[in-house]
Amino acid sequence: MAEELGLKKLNFQVLRRTMATLDQTKGSGKDLQGVLGRSRPDITATVYMQQIESGVRQTLDAIYSELTAKPEAAAGG
Repeated sequence: MAEELGLKKLNFQVLRRTMATLDQTKGSGKDLQGVLGRSRPDITATVYMQQIESGVRQTLDAIYSELTAKPEAAAGG
């Protein structure tokens, strides 16, 4: 999968951290703890989650949108 996506490093640790970081605003810490299969919520919060400030998230979302935007069709083409 890493090769197909053009990523140098992709493993379960990277996927777990990504999921925890993205899901931190989707449910409670207890919910995420259950999804990750961790026995203690503090491990989930301190090891897997990386806090992303709202301004940083907005910037990342804007960059992502620009990078993934489909080019507009040429007029009359």
